[in-house]
Amino acid sequence: MNKKLAWIEASLNDLDTWKHYYSFSLFSPGKKKLEKTFYFEDSKNFDFTIAAYESIGLVPRSITRTLSGFQAELTGQSTSLVLQDFQIARYQALASLQYMLFSFFLPWGFSIFFKFWFLEPWLKNWWNTYQFQIFLNSFQQEIALKRLQEIEELIWLDKIMVNSLKEIKSHDLNIEIHQKTIQLVKAYNENSLNTLLQLLTDIIYFITLSAVFILGKQRLAILNSWIQELFYSLSDTMKAFFILLLTDLCIGFHSPHGWEIVIGSFLEHLGFAHNKHIISCFVSTFPVILDTVFKYWIFRHLNRISPSIVATYHTMNE
Repeated sequence: MNKKLAWIEASLNDLDTWKHYYSFSLFSPGKKKLEKTFYFEDSKNFDFTIAAYESIGLVPRSITRTLSGFQAELTGQSTSLVLQDFQIARYQALASLQYMLFSFFLPWGFSIFFKFWFLEPWLKNWWNTYQFQIFLNSFQQEIALKRLQEIEELIWLDKIMVNSLKEIKSHDLNIEIHQKTIQLVKAYNENSLNTLLQLLTDIIYFITLSAVFILGKQRLAILNSWIQELFYSLSDTMKAFFILLLTDLCIGFHSPHGWEIVIGSFLEHLGFAHNKHIISCFVSTFPVILDTVFKYWIFRHLNRISPSIVATYHTMNE
C-alpha cells in the first residue's frame, strides 16, 4: 500500500512539473521537417527526451507497443511510459481540436471580412461603371428571356380578364411591359453581381485554407495521427458500422438523389442553370469511381492492417 501511495505521489509531482514546462505553438518556426516526434522536458536534469507517435506501417502498432511496454517493465520505466503516453494523447487532442477550429474559422472569417470591406465596394463600382453586360453566361440569358415571356403572357391575361380585348390600349400595355422588363434587368444584374462576388469570395476562402494547410504541415500530421488513433481504438463492430454508414451515404442505393441535390446547388451557386444532362453524367460516373477507390482501399490497406474489420464489414454488409 505504501508503494502504491509513493508511486501516485511521484506521478503527481512529475505531472505538475510537466504541466509547468508544457507548451506548444500553432505553427512551428523551425526549418526541419516533421519527424513525427514530440518533446517532453525531464523534471530532473531538464534534458529533452523523444516520444514518437506511431504511424500506420507494415508492422501493426499493437505489436510495437506491446514490445515497448515489455521493455519498459524490464527496465523499470513503466511510470514514465504511462505519463508519456498520457502527455502524447493530451497533446494530440488539444493540437488537433485547435487546428480544426483554426482551419474552419480563419479562412471563413478572412473571406467574409475581405468581401464586405474591399471586394464588394470595388466589384460594384467596376460592374456598374465599366461593365455593360448583364448576364455572366448564356444560361442566365435564356432563363431571363423565358421569364420575360411569362411576364408578358401574365400581363395580357390580366388585361383580358379585367377588360375586354377592345378596351386594351397597346400604349399602356407597352409601358407596363417596359417597366417589368426594367425590373427584371435590375434583378438579373444584381444576381450576376452576387454570383461573381460569391465566386471571388470562394476563391479567397480556398487560397486562405491552402495557406493554412501549407503553413501548418506539422499540425496537419498530428491531426492525421489523432484521427487514426481514434479510428483504430474503436471496436471492430464500430469500425465496420462507420464504414458502412459512410459508404451508404456516398455510394448507396439512395445516394444518387443526394448527389443530384448537391450538384444542382453547386451549379446554381456558380450561376449556371439546372442542367439534367450534366447532373446525370456526374451521378452515373462519380459514385462508381468512389466505389472502386473504396474497394481498392479495403483490398490494399484495410485487409492488411486489420483483417477482422474486413470480415465484420462483409458480415454486416450481407
